Amino acid sequence: MILSFEHDMLVSDPDLETGEHHVRLFFEKSQLVHYDSIDIDHSRCMNAAAPQFEKLVEEGVARNRQVLSDLLAKLNREGCENLQDILAIPQGFQSKLLHTISHLLDGFFGIDSRFYDMDEISHWITGSRRKMIADSPETCWLIRVKGQLVYGQGFEKESD
Repeated sequence: MILSFEHDMLVSDPDLETGEHHVRLFFEKSQLVHYDSIDIDHSRCMNAAAPQFEKLVEEGVARNRQVLSDLLAKLNREGCENLQDILAIPQGFQSKLLHTISHLLDGFFGIDSRFYDMDEISHWITGSRRKMIADSPETCWLIRVKGQLVYGQGFEKESD
């Protein structure tokens, strides 16, 4: 089974080639996310001078918020209705949901990240980042990454 993931990565670099290099390096060094293949969708890469840049960034942030909302709804259905309920969460599915929620909030990149600002280590756009984009749009790049994971492939290799 092949699992596919897409991420829009925001990075500051003088050109797309350098930004792409930094994105690939990010995935190579990631301790949490390991894909069997990484492809850059050049048709969806652009700097902040592109007319659709802001719209795509806002859509990415909105997708992160939707993922967060969906995870919170699942946690709520599992019986965690307020912060005090966290004290009673058992290890397992519920704690994994809380763990993923925490990563989205604290800026730790994961497979659930739809948009990620590599420079600010964030799933959101801060005021300082907006200023940087406005001041130097030609050096702020949105790079679409498509990652694939062949389910089971890595596990078979480990057991040899």
